[in-house]
Amino acid sequence: MLRKYVSLFLFYTLIAMTISGIVLYIMPHGRVAYWTGWRFLGLDKDQWDSLHTIFGFLMIFFGIWHVILNWKSIVNYLKGKAGILTSKEFFVTTIIILIVAIGTIANVPPFKTVMDIGDKIKNSWPKPKTMPPAPHAELFPLKKVAQMVGLSPQKAIDFLESKGIKVESPDEILKEIAAKNNTTPARIYEILLGTSKKAKDLRFQPSSGMGKLTLREVCQELQIPPRECLEILKKHGIAADLNQQLRDIAFKNGKYPYQILEILQGGK
Repeated sequence: MLRKYVSLFLFYTLIAMTISGIVLYIMPHGRVAYWTGWRFLGLDKDQWDSLHTIFGFLMIFFGIWHVILNWKSIVNYLKGKAGILTSKEFFVTTIIILIVAIGTIANVPPFKTVMDIGDKIKNSWPKPKTMPPAPHAELFPLKKVAQMVGLSPQKAIDFLESKGIKVESPDEILKEIAAKNNTTPARIYEILLGTSKKAKDLRFQPSSGMGKLTLREVCQELQIPPRECLEILKKHGIAADLNQQLRDIAFKNGKYPYQILEILQGGK
């Protein structure tokens, strides 16, 4: 009777882990998911993370219980005729698991291919028009974001409320304000940027995740024709491809991503 309960619990946790694992594999990168208020089947990134973690612990618990209940059978699978760990099944499964582990750590095909496909799917989700000014900016209090765009906290509150966005305090974080007003942190930030003279300078900042964008995407954000971007970089002795990520271009030329942006925007 106990085996039936354990087997069914293990089966259900396997289903939950499979679904949440697939969602985590394809969901956009954290900076995009949080900034855009991304949801799938009504659940946001944190909720999917929580589901995967909790059911992961449940799977470990019932998995260990399943092993205990079936310990004799498992030992028989491992043992050969001589009564020691010499069975064909033991060697085959051990070797396969080691190959998967080492191949994944070494980041070689086909394991690298699996991760690359996931990364492409993550990058295919719609990106916000305006990237966050810093990592996890959705967790910044309004007063800090207001300072970043050159506004006083009260002026930021007044302007947001004029746009129908309710704000209780300058200490409220962007994520909370967005959730209460059925919008996204990106939209709150875009509204504030619309009042600031610093908007152009704040389109990209160091550590905002722009390094993972391709040069083509960066050119689109900066509203510069792709060919012109390549010509600007070439004049500064930087060879690049439009499909390369900004960070790859930067590091190959001994620079940081934000320095490439400065060059494209007319700096040195």
